[in-house]
Amino acid sequence: MAASKQLKYQVATWMMRAGGMILIGFLIAFGDASSNSALADDGSAGPDSVHSVPADLGERPNVLLIVTDEHNFRTLGCYRQTMSREQAEMWGIGAVVTTPHLDALAKEGVLCTRAYATSPVCSPCRAAMFTGRYPHATGVPANDMVLDRSIPTLADRLGDAGYRTGYIGKWHLGGTGKPEWSPKVNGGFQFKKFMFNRGHWKKFGIENGVPRVAAMKNGEPTYSVSGADQETFATDWLTNRAIDFISEKESTKPFFAVVSYPDPHGPNSVRAPYDHMYDDLPFSPPRTYGQNIDTPKWLAAKNHPVFRGADMSKYFGMVKCLDDNIGRLTASLKESGQLDNTLIIMTSDHGDLCYEHDRQNKGNPYEGSARVPLILRQPGNIASGQYYTQPIGSVDVTPTVMGLLGLVVDPADHGRDLSADLVGHSQPEANKQSDSVTFLRIGGAKARWIAAVDSRYKLVISVNDEPWLFDAKQDPDELRNLYGQPGTEEVSHRLAKELHRYGQQTSDPHLQNKKIAASLEHCFSTKEPQ
Repeated sequence: MAASKQLKYQVATWMMRAGGMILIGFLIAFGDASSNSALADDGSAGPDSVHSVPADLGERPNVLLIVTDEHNFRTLGCYRQTMSREQAEMWGIGAVVTTPHLDALAKEGVLCTRAYATSPVCSPCRAAMFTGRYPHATGVPANDMVLDRSIPTLADRLGDAGYRTGYIGKWHLGGTGKPEWSPKVNGGFQFKKFMFNRGHWKKFGIENGVPRVAAMKNGEPTYSVSGADQETFATDWLTNRAIDFISEKESTKPFFAVVSYPDPHGPNSVRAPYDHMYDDLPFSPPRTYGQNIDTPKWLAAKNHPVFRGADMSKYFGMVKCLDDNIGRLTASLKESGQLDNTLIIMTSDHGDLCYEHDRQNKGNPYEGSARVPLILRQPGNIASGQYYTQPIGSVDVTPTVMGLLGLVVDPADHGRDLSADLVGHSQPEANKQSDSVTFLRIGGAKARWIAAVDSRYKLVISVNDEPWLFDAKQDPDELRNLYGQPGTEEVSHRLAKELHRYGQQTSDPHLQNKKIAASLEHCFSTKEPQ
């Protein structure tokens, strides 16, 4: 079956490349799926739906993918609306940043309430997002590595389907180059003049037609925000470049545009007036800050950063600047008459703990680190005001976009095409779908931890601790390990079984680590589900 699917994908891809031919009502018989986890039993991308492809290339929807960096999901108003106030206002009651433009996208589309960075580190997550494969299969299990270009990216696939493709902003899949404009390894994007490989620059400019970092010291680019304004500050500047690309009037092709913002990743600095916009908020440390309790051994060495409200104020300022610029993007699409013919996806490559659990940044499976915003808007296909409450990972983005566009999904993808699920989802309390599972893994070649997540529970298996089981309903702050507690045996066994199957089907070396394998075996010694 897997070989048959691969052949059909290759034939469809060859036909699109050979003559721009469009497959109408192309039926892909992928067979029955016996699991809702990220992989079907044969190791392919799981159940898929049948889509018809528009006969006229001009009828195809545009695609705008907005990626932020190190973005805590609680800073979006639309996510706070799904939580208790205690959970929503983590840095003090009343300490919130408003995001009306992102909230509007969610209101007019689907909000994914259990979205996760497949690997909560920049490069590995981005590799999964743009290829539909888990990081260890992309050549990028850790930061600053080079993407394996034998794998078709989303840009390759949409380019083959007749899209004009462009990438504006941070890439981080081309190795160590910094900033390296228009990287040599660029994922197959046709327009990459304003793509840079890595760095969290705050000020950009163009000199003699060439983009550059506009903050310099001793001849070297710096992260200084000094003198940045609404034209040169990174978020504004990248938005301007993106608007230029999506507003191109000469092309008759639909566009696939990625605008990848380096904020709100540190350093926490932003241009005026955002730099002091939230200074007067009643910031206070998260509940999990300074807790004198046992912490998982898979957590990095404790550093107990000193909580600074001013730090959060700047973080909120970066988020507000992002939201305002996303509003500019949607306004540009509306002005040009393209808004309702554009699939818009907004997500991030990972979160930021922002002092939760005495930590900053990312790299672990805690919610603040691994959970990300994910919003999709596509009028006429995705109904407005929907919630998707099952787990979804960054690895699912590429196959799901292909599915939403009615294009053939590569059966070699590890990620799932969730387009059929996203097209018609209901309110959270009415969601009757059985549990699916997504998988998270530490960034890096060396095994430390790996996790399975369903709609409620998270099982973390590591090399240096017993299994940890978190319950998002009973313990949303993730302070208690429920593994081994009465009544949790079935959950632990089920998620361990899914991890074992994932490891077999993707050949993830983390699951071959002896300590992780032994810990997983311990989960199997719990009560067999009836």
